[in-house]
Amino acid sequence: MNIREVAPEFGVFVFSQDADLGSRLKFALGMAKYDVHFFSDFEEMFQRVQSAAPHVIVLDQAALVTPLSEVFQKVLESSSEIRMLCLAESEVLSQLNDYRDYNMVQYFNRAEGVVVDQVCMSVDQTCETLYRLYQNEQLFNTYKGTAGELAYLQEENEKQKMGPQARPFQTRIAEYRAAESKEELVQMFFRQTASQSWAFLKYVSSIQTYISVSSQNMPDEWVEGLSYKIPSSQSDFNDKILLGEYPESFLQYIKAKWGVDTLKVMPLLLKNEIEGLLITPQDISAEVAEDFSLMSLVYNLITLEAQPQNLDVEDPLTGFYNQLFYKRILDKEIDRSKRTFAPISVVKVAIDIFREIEVSHGKAFCDEIIKKVADVIKQTSRLPDYICRTAENEFSLVLINCNRKGAALRADRLRQRLKGESFSKAGFVVTVSQGISEYPSLTKTAESLNDSARKALDFIITKGGDKICIYKAPKDHQPDFQVNT
Repeated sequence: MNIREVAPEFGVFVFSQDADLGSRLKFALGMAKYDVHFFSDFEEMFQRVQSAAPHVIVLDQAALVTPLSEVFQKVLESSSEIRMLCLAESEVLSQLNDYRDYNMVQYFNRAEGVVVDQVCMSVDQTCETLYRLYQNEQLFNTYKGTAGELAYLQEENEKQKMGPQARPFQTRIAEYRAAESKEELVQMFFRQTASQSWAFLKYVSSIQTYISVSSQNMPDEWVEGLSYKIPSSQSDFNDKILLGEYPESFLQYIKAKWGVDTLKVMPLLLKNEIEGLLITPQDISAEVAEDFSLMSLVYNLITLEAQPQNLDVEDPLTGFYNQLFYKRILDKEIDRSKRTFAPISVVKVAIDIFREIEVSHGKAFCDEIIKKVADVIKQTSRLPDYICRTAENEFSLVLINCNRKGAALRADRLRQRLKGESFSKAGFVVTVSQGISEYPSLTKTAESLNDSARKALDFIITKGGDKICIYKAPKDHQPDFQVNT
C-alpha cells in the first residue's frame, strides 16, 4: 500500500517545548500529508485529545513536568487506541522499555541529527499498521454480511425441500458450497451449465492483462494463447466493464479469434473489483444467469472466509506470508512434487550487514529497507512463486517447478536488480546474500530442503555479501527422481 494516499486520514499530535524541534517535526509530518498539530502546553493538548483524539502522539519527554507513566495513563484513559512515540535524552532511553504496555511504539534520542526522519518513518509504519487493522475489521463485517446472506438462502432452500416442489437451482447451493477453492467453484459452474460453451479469462492486475485459464466446450485453437492486455490509452477499461460497457477493441479481438459475430460476457466480481470474465458465443438463458449469480455469491464467500485466516499467516510489515504459512506450503509442495515429478527450489535471502545498519540508522530505517527489498523481490517473482518472510532478516522463496539452476538465475536477477535501486539515504547501497537448495536433486524432505537452503545462506554470508551459494548434496544422496538440468 502507499501510505501517502491515506495519510490525511490520520491525526498526529506533536508535544514539545523545543520550538525548533517541534516545528521541524510538524513541517516534516505535514509534508508527508498527515493531519498534524503542534502543542507546547500539555493541558492544551490534552483538552484536544479529549475532544478529537489523534491516532499518534509524539511526546518530547524533556517538556514533561509529570512522570511519563502518569502522562500515558491520562492520555489512554481518553482513548486506548492512541499510539505513542517518545523523544528523550540518551541517558534515559533504556528506561523507556518499561512503557511498551502503554501503547508506546518506539522511542528516539532527541539529540540525534536524524531524529525527524526517524520519527516520520515510525509514524508511517504505525499508521500503515493501523490502516491494515481497520481494513481487517471492515473485512470481517463484510464477511459476516455475506455469510448471513448465504445462511438465509440455505434456510430458504431447506424450506423449499419440505414443500411439494423444490426449485432445482436452490439444491445447488450445497454443491457450490462444497468447493474447496475458487478454481474448483468455476469448474463446478461449468458442470452445472454443461451445454454452454465458456472461456474464463482471469484478470492479472500486476500486468493489466486478461488471461484464459479454463474453458468448456471450446476448440483448443480458440483458447490456446488467448489473452488481452489492456492498452495504456484505456485506463478506464475495467471501470467501463463494471458499468456493463465492453470496449469494442476487446470484443473485436475475441470475435476475430473465434470467428463469431456475437458474444455474451459476464464479469465475475470480488468486492467491486473484477476477478475475471466468463465469455460465451451462445445466448445465456435465465437459468444460467441465475446459476451464475449463485456461484458469484459463493465465490465471494470463499474468498472472505479465507482472508481472516490469512491474517494469521501474513507478515504485517511486508504483506508476504510468514513462517507459519511457509512451513505448511513447503510440506504441501513437496508432496505435490513427488506426485508430478517436478522439482521445487527454495531461495533464502538475507540483507547484508543488517545488524550494523540497525545500530547506525535505527529500526525504523531498517524496516524501510526491508520493505524496499520486499518490493524488488515481488517485482522479480513469477506468479506461482510463494514469497515468505521467515525471520527478521530472512525471506524464503518457494519456487515451484524450478530446478537449482533456474533458482540461481532467479537469485542473480534479484541481486542485479537491487544494484539499480535507490534507498532513502543518498549513497546508501543495499546488497543481499542468498542460499539455494532443491528437491529432489539435493534433498529428500521439506525439512531438509529448508535446512540446506539456510546452511547455504549462513555459509555465503561469511564470504563478504552480495553472493549466491547453492547447497552441495552429500555424496550418498539418491534423488527420488531425475531432474533435467
